Amino acid sequence: MSYSTLQPGMNYAIWDSIGYTAWVNIKNLFSPTSHAVILTNPVAPRALQGALIDSLQKFFKKLTLLQIDEHLAETLYGRGYKIYQLGIETEFDIQSFSLAGRAKASLRQWRNKSLKAGVEIEEHKLSEIDKKEINDLCQDWLQHKGGKELSFLTRPLPDKDEIDGRFFWARQHGKLIGFAGFDPIYSEGDIIGYYHNFDRIRSSAVSGTSAATVLAAVEKFRAENKKILSLGLSPLTGIRTGYNLNKPLKTIAEIIFKHGEKLYPFKGNAQHKSKYSGKTKKVFVASSAKWYDTMIAASCACGLQIKPYN
Repeated sequence: MSYSTLQPGMNYAIWDSIGYTAWVNIKNLFSPTSHAVILTNPVAPRALQGALIDSLQKFFKKLTLLQIDEHLAETLYGRGYKIYQLGIETEFDIQSFSLAGRAKASLRQWRNKSLKAGVEIEEHKLSEIDKKEINDLCQDWLQHKGGKELSFLTRPLPDKDEIDGRFFWARQHGKLIGFAGFDPIYSEGDIIGYYHNFDRIRSSAVSGTSAATVLAAVEKFRAENKKILSLGLSPLTGIRTGYNLNKPLKTIAEIIFKHGEKLYPFKGNAQHKSKYSGKTKKVFVASSAKWYDTMIAASCACGLQIKPYN
C-alpha cells in the first residue's frame, strides 16, 4: 500500500493492482484527536472493500466513511462500526428515460421555457471555453450559494480537462448562463454512464436552464448507448431508522433538513432531483467514533467547511 496526494487537501491510499480510497484528516473543537473522513466506498472489488478499510484502521484513531452503499455498511456494521443513513442517491436508466407523463410535467415546462427564451446548449471541453466567462459565471453562482465553493463530497470545478469528463454549456443570445459537468461511471473498463457532478447557473438565467442543460446531455448520452445517469446525493433525504440511527437522531436529521438551508440547500436539492422520477437507493455513514463525532464528520456532506491538515 502506498500513499499520495492528488486533489489538494485529499489523501489517497493506493493498494497496487487492487484499488484505492481517499480521505481528509480533520480536527475540531469537539474532536481534537486525529479523525480520518473517508470518501465513499474504496474503488476496489466489492469483496475486498471491508478488508481494505481494516488495513487503514491501525493508522487512525477514528474513522468515518461518508456516502457508502448498503453492502459496505452492512459489512462494517458486522465489524462493530456505527451505521447511520446519510440520505439517498438518485439515478435513472438513460435509454428508457422519457419526459412523458404527469410526473415529468415540470421538466417539460422548464425545458420548453428555456428553449422559447432562446437558450442554446452545446457540448464543449472545459478548455474550449473562455476562462473569464467561466469565472464570471461561477462568481455569480457562488454569491447566491453562500460565497464559498464546497469541497470533499462536492468537489471544486477543475481548472483543466479531465479524462472522459463531459461539459454542456447553456448560452442565451451568446452569453454564458449555465453549464453542467459529468464524470464517467465505469464498468470493467467501459463507460456505462455519467455522474452529474457540476451544475452552475447564473442568477439571471431563465428558469429551467439547469434542467434543459441536463436533458440535452441525456439525449447525447442516449445516442451513445450509455446506460446510467446518476444525479448524485440528496443529504438527509428519505431518512429511516435502522442500524444505529434511532428516533432521536432521526429527529435531529429532520430538523436540520427543514431548517438548515444556510448550511446546504437540502430541500431544493431533493425536490429538483425528484422531478426526474429516478430510482433511489440509500447511502450511509459508517464510523468507529461516537455519534456526535460522526455527526460532525457527516456534516461535510451537508456543506459545512472542514479544515484538512497534514
